[in-house]
Amino acid sequence: MQNITIIFKKSMKMSELIDADYRLLLLLNRLNISLGFGEKSVDAVCKENGFDTDCFLFLASYQSNKSIINIEEAFGALPLEPFLRYLKSSHSYFLEKRLPNIRRKLELVFDTSEKRLKDVVLNFFDNYTKEVEEHMLYEDEVVFPYVYSLINESGEKKYSINIFEQRHNDIEGKMNDLKQILMKYLPGTIDQMLMVNILTELYMSEEELEAHTFIEDSLVIPRVKEIEKGKI
Repeated sequence: MQNITIIFKKSMKMSELIDADYRLLLLLNRLNISLGFGEKSVDAVCKENGFDTDCFLFLASYQSNKSIINIEEAFGALPLEPFLRYLKSSHSYFLEKRLPNIRRKLELVFDTSEKRLKDVVLNFFDNYTKEVEEHMLYEDEVVFPYVYSLINESGEKKYSINIFEQRHNDIEGKMNDLKQILMKYLPGTIDQMLMVNILTELYMSEEELEAHTFIEDSLVIPRVKEIEKGKI
């Protein structure tokens, strides 16, 4: 059961952290940290997987209970590179796992008599997926290499984070539109248990994308601006 007052620590067992909030299983999945960690501590599991433990605890605390008193200050004390890895891994997670899984379930929820409605919903979802893919591939291929060039002081990329900020579009809005369509307009003859499962996954995805966008917009972009100005 989730405990909103818990403070995650390096020394606690990873299994205890997950037991405190099972939604953090999704964070492990995004970071490609496998289950089967036995009695190992959070610190040991992070080190085995080559991910900064303090950055992991920051992500876990923010996504679980937002127990960080001053998020910007806490983020400022941490290295930037692990968060770039987290964002890039999250892209793979959404494009290769989360969105395809939702689509598979959407295909199953309609019977043969609802082909027209099925086509409308799947077309909407496919267009949304394409938009998310374009958004994330741009970050992977343009934005992140630029940020790494700043960190490494290679100066190879001619770019500005302001360009990214100006074109950074909302990828959560259409997820909400799809939820509303499914809740309000799909007939009651549809498999209700499967539909509840789909909607639950959409709500969880929306929360994940909101956290993802917050880290990008409110934490990473301001840090990159400071690096560009030569203040870090």
